[in-house]
Amino acid sequence: MNWDDPAQRAQLAEQLGPAGYNAAFEKHRQASVVSGVNGYQIRPVASRFGRLFMIEGTGKAYSTLPQAEEYARGLPAGDAG
Repeated sequence: MNWDDPAQRAQLAEQLGPAGYNAAFEKHRQASVVSGVNGYQIRPVASRFGRLFMIEGTGKAYSTLPQAEEYARGLPAGDAG
């Protein structure tokens, strides 16, 4: 499953229904976490700018993992892994 492909995501949503799709996406989201810093999970995401590292719950993403980790270190402590 390519989560970056809207057509594949739509097909999966039709196959699984809303609850099943949400459960599958949550499993994917957790599996894609590459780092946890200061209580914030960081995972790669596809964007129009290429792959970015998103800091969950902040609305921020950076082009490198070290940049994302540095940003997360400067935040008030979060509650995720």
